[in-house]
Amino acid sequence: MKSLLAVFVLAATFSANAQVVESYSSNSVADQAAKLMVEEPYEAPIGKIFDEEAYFRGELPVNQYTNVIVVNKAAKGPEAQTVRLYTNRQLMLTTKVSTGREDVEIVNPVKSLFRKIFNTKGTTQSHWRHTLRGYYGVTRVYDFDYKSGENNFHMPYAVFFNDSHGLALHQVPPDLGGGEAAGIAALGHRASSGCVRVSEAGIIQIRQAVLAADQGQVPSIDSKTGLQKVDDQGRPQFRNGWKSIVIVEEY
Repeated sequence: MKSLLAVFVLAATFSANAQVVESYSSNSVADQAAKLMVEEPYEAPIGKIFDEEAYFRGELPVNQYTNVIVVNKAAKGPEAQTVRLYTNRQLMLTTKVSTGREDVEIVNPVKSLFRKIFNTKGTTQSHWRHTLRGYYGVTRVYDFDYKSGENNFHMPYAVFFNDSHGLALHQVPPDLGGGEAAGIAALGHRASSGCVRVSEAGIIQIRQAVLAADQGQVPSIDSKTGLQKVDDQGRPQFRNGWKSIVIVEEY
């Protein structure tokens, strides 16, 4: 049945081939990419936004979190494409990662329809493969079996920190093109659709630290500045959540 449906879809595709080719010319693709690559108003600026020395002295608002997970999404540099895990002002882990490619994946209507009909892996919408800079509290934690609801990829041990963009730290997916080995080989380089890919040993350690810290009252942190939010009377604001925060910087 699926094969017959595929033939029907492909036939319809070829009958509209001229329009598809025209609408996805190089100029229109460039225009679409430019429109998608717009930074959020709350995104932190490029540069080093985590002051490690001040953190060790206990002077930062994020010191109120048990775990501070710092990702450097830069493409080049001695600390580029790494994640560091701090627990109670102790550096516990430094390891290589792969963050977003920082380009745009264009998904034309044909590919989008095909993926929807056959539930194949991959996004159905064009998007900027971008890892947002800033301060983000952990929102959700999963086990080995978790799969993305948006693109159906396996995301073992996913630790989500930005639900609006579906961003998480997770183990290198075993179902990548080229297999898990290709994803492991890419660690240390930009390679993902926006999530932070980590080795198996690294993500297990991070996830265990997050689970051990558990949930409770944590400070409400401004995602752009890293400062604790205050109310109209200047009183520090708190919320209930995971006692772990992810900081994404680029330097």
